[in-house]
Amino acid sequence: MSRAEEFLASYHRIEDYLSREMGDGQHFSFSNMVNRLAKQNPIIDRYKEDLHQMSQLRNAIVHERREPDFIIAEPHESLVALILEVERELLHPRLVIPLFAKSVVTFQSEDFLTEVLREIRDKNYSQFPVYHDNGSWRGLLTKKGVTSWLAETIDGPNLSLKGVRVKHVLHHDPHMHRYRFIRKDATVIEAQHCFTQMKEGARYDALLITETGNPDEPLLGIIRPQDLLNALR
Repeated sequence: MSRAEEFLASYHRIEDYLSREMGDGQHFSFSNMVNRLAKQNPIIDRYKEDLHQMSQLRNAIVHERREPDFIIAEPHESLVALILEVERELLHPRLVIPLFAKSVVTFQSEDFLTEVLREIRDKNYSQFPVYHDNGSWRGLLTKKGVTSWLAETIDGPNLSLKGVRVKHVLHHDPHMHRYRFIRKDATVIEAQHCFTQMKEGARYDALLITETGNPDEPLLGIIRPQDLLNALR
């Protein structure tokens, strides 16, 4: 199969996918479907401009054919690789589970702060999900929040952490609400969308994964911005 044939075959599979997503039986142009679906599908939104360029290239290839089996131009291999990537992300998207499945270090609100500091020292973790003693969700404790609390609390050369519990520090953490719960079958691109669509000046420190995105369900994994960047490379 030539590069042009491979490109066109992938293009038609994407076009069929877009038509199914439109789902109302009406006929729309490829570009029209892309524009409409990009408003609700973060994967299409991410590749929106690429899809428009692919549509133009497809038209050039098809309209410049001199014979049904003769293609006048071959797309560059990088474009073929790109359209296959887009097709894969649309038709067989990577999901946050199992990609980001992991055992997450969590704390209860009654745990001592020294336990958190030990994890920061030994493993250099930056975010710690915190739960009430009954297992319900409490908030996200961050290394920045701990540092901020220490700075506010220090008065003189000595600082005693005896008796200081996670709950005493958590409400001082300005980042304690910078998180979002997502369901385990969310796509990697949806996760990226969560990080990039925050209002200017604010961002999530972590996405927390549970079965359906309910905070009180068992935690299946956590996604930090750097985790996502590594996955998308």
